[in-house]
Amino acid sequence: MKDLGKAFSFMFKDPSWLSKSTIAAVFMLLSLVLVGFFILLGYFLQITQRVMRKQEPALPEWDDIGMKFVLGIKFCVVYLIYLIPVIIFMVPLFGLAAASGFADQSDVVGMAFGIYLFGLTLLIVPYSLLLSIATPIIVYRFAERERIGDAIDVVEVVNLFRANWQNSLIVALLALGLQSFGGIGVVVFLIGFFFTMFYAYAVSSYMSGLLYLERAREGATE
Repeated sequence: MKDLGKAFSFMFKDPSWLSKSTIAAVFMLLSLVLVGFFILLGYFLQITQRVMRKQEPALPEWDDIGMKFVLGIKFCVVYLIYLIPVIIFMVPLFGLAAASGFADQSDVVGMAFGIYLFGLTLLIVPYSLLLSIATPIIVYRFAERERIGDAIDVVEVVNLFRANWQNSLIVALLALGLQSFGGIGVVVFLIGFFFTMFYAYAVSSYMSGLLYLERAREGATE
């Protein structure tokens, strides 16, 4: 995919990258009480938007905090909608867990709990993997017009993946790898958990924007 390498270096080309990253670290700390989470999510979506619009620098300024917050909230709604099947299948699990503590035949209920948990795992793991693979497309679908309906249009998301599955899969796997590796940044890089996580999600957001541009280029040549 064109310009994929830029995703890993774009941050450091911004003269203000250090100050922007420091502010991001503060919001990551505030994410422990959820306040900063939505703002950060909105910030990452704005990175995707700036790449899609070919705006430089790709790292947004830390202004319009309210707009970032609203953007983050809206995308959380998108993700919650995608998690509805998981939530629905989780409800009986809680019921079985509660029943195992009160039923006279707790062994039978416990066995039913174990079987259901095993079956649920077989469903959730593939679904979570598919959702992770589709996430870059879901991100740029939402970022384009900031409409929840665009992001939850499963048919269109699937069609976009099928039309550009190689690049979509590369971006999704790189994003998963970065975010997993970023989580142990304090151990590996010795430069802090918050910075490595910010870097990982910023790069992932940039790649979502590149995926949109790649699809737009392919569409223009069809």
